[in-house]
Amino acid sequence: MFRDTSGNKKFSFTRFINNAVPNLAGTPQQYDLTPTEQDALFEYQLAEPDPLKLCDQAFFAGGITQSKTISLQIHKALLKNGVLSETEAIVNTRMISKNLANEVAMVSVHAQKRLINLLFFWEEEIQRWKVLIGEQQELKTVIEAEREECGNVGTYEKRLLELEGLLRLKPSLRGKAAEEGQTLPGYQSPAPEAPK
Repeated sequence: MFRDTSGNKKFSFTRFINNAVPNLAGTPQQYDLTPTEQDALFEYQLAEPDPLKLCDQAFFAGGITQSKTISLQIHKALLKNGVLSETEAIVNTRMISKNLANEVAMVSVHAQKRLINLLFFWEEEIQRWKVLIGEQQELKTVIEAEREECGNVGTYEKRLLELEGLLRLKPSLRGKAAEEGQTLPGYQSPAPEAPK
């Protein structure tokens, strides 16, 4: 209840809600996907027939929504506006427009911002895979040529196995942050003996 300029009492639902619910706008918001969410999305997509093509449950696996139905709705909306393609494994982030908020209105604004970060993350992942697959195909042609000439293919086959491992390496295990967290094996000298 509040009094207007003439002194009459009035009720404003907006004022009531603003006073009843504390304002959380000052708290910092986290819009980036956590490494766990990135890993969950990556593992889910690896189980798909075409791992690079975001499927309809990818947004559920990536933590954007807790509902598989809403994940399906998000997928349909992204197909409709051209961000995703039904035929190819592509994320066209140039198609993200100011209307995205209306197109995926089934999720909160916070989830929409996280969705955009997921799309950019997956676009980078597609580029990474394309580079690794290109190198893998080159190595296969070099190995075939070397075998025809009875050459040594051991180092090429080793690199081919490394590439297969890199394709399946989770996002949390890559990059400088993961390397900095690793402790490399090293030599420790034995403890000196105490004098007798």
